[in-house]
This record gives sequence, structure tokens and C-alpha cells, in this order.
Amino acid sequence: MLFSDLGERNQVFLPVNATQFRSVPKKDPPSPAPTVELLAPLSDGQFIQIGGGTFKRIPVWLALLEILLVGWWVLAVVAVLVYVPFWLLAGLSKKRRRPAERAIRFWPLITVLSLIAIVVIFLLASEDFISRMGNPTPWSVYLFVATLAYGLAALVSIFVLWRMPKAEIRKGVRWFSIAVIVPLFISALYLAYWGIVGLRTWA
Repeated sequence: MLFSDLGERNQVFLPVNATQFRSVPKKDPPSPAPTVELLAPLSDGQFIQIGGGTFKRIPVWLALLEILLVGWWVLAVVAVLVYVPFWLLAGLSKKRRRPAERAIRFWPLITVLSLIAIVVIFLLASEDFISRMGNPTPWSVYLFVATLAYGLAALVSIFVLWRMPKAEIRKGVRWFSIAVIVPLFISALYLAYWGIVGLRTWA
């Protein structure tokens, strides 16, 4: 059996029995024990257990779509962080102040800052992760608030974008806002579906 992922292509696995396989590295000796198992088909689809994780077989088009959406989301986050300094400097000039554009810029910024807060909380709490996140502590409460803020800010962003009259904002600002708000909103829906938005690690 050949297995490919983002880290390595065409990893070789030899069969041990009908459902189990052992890895054959290109340089190291073959693994003596099975490292891959094909699980019995379920109503949810076909699953495979490899490297301590369980993966579901999905169509190629769905995998490519997920990769494209993740790439779009990463570009949106970077674009917001890069654009913010220029926006703040432009706001200091009275000639370039446009009140109608403030909300359409402000809420994506809050969304991205909430994401940064989530990452920072995880990093700072990693030294004693179980006790800090497994109980109602400032760490777990801050994480709950940060994830909730991410979802709410993304929701407000898409609402402001939808309600904002086209005549009140410049065309370039509108297209830039669409390019960054849509992937942020999609990510918020995805995280909300998996219970990450409003995550209570102590519950």
C-alpha cells in the first residue's frame, strides 16, 4: 500500500494481514509491528488508523477545496495584519477619513486579534496545560472569551459587509473587505460546527 501526505509521498506499507500493514521506510529497517490498520466500513464512510490518528477517506475534490480554503484564510489573516498599519496611519489624516469604512475595517481586525489571543493563551498555558485548561481558571475563561470573540467578530464582519451601501465605500476597500471577511466567516462557521467557538475546556 502507498500512502502520501503533505510531508512525504508514496510511503510504502507491506501487508501483515487483510487489514493491517507495517511501514517500510526508505532508509531505516522495516517496522516489526503493524502501523496502519484499515477499519471496517461504517455508515460515516471508510476510515484508516495510522500514526496514532484516525482518518476518514474523502473525495479528492473535497480535500483540494479544504486546502484552498485554508490557504485563502491564511492569506486573509496576513492581509489584515499587513493592512492595519496603513489604515491606522491613513486615519490620522482628516482628508482621508471615511467614517463609513471604519466598521468594515474594524471588525476583521478584531477577528484576527481574537485569533492571536487564542494562540497566545495556548502558548502561555502550555507549561501546565491540564490544570490550567481542565478547570475554570483565568486561562480557560480567557480562551472561552477569545474563541467566542472570534466567532462573533466574524459574524458582525459579514453582517456589516452585507449591510454597507456600495456608494459609501471605495471599490478597492470593498473588494479587499470581501476577500478577507469571507474566509474569516467560513472559518468561524467551521470552528463553531466543531465546538471551538465558545470552547469551555473545563466542561
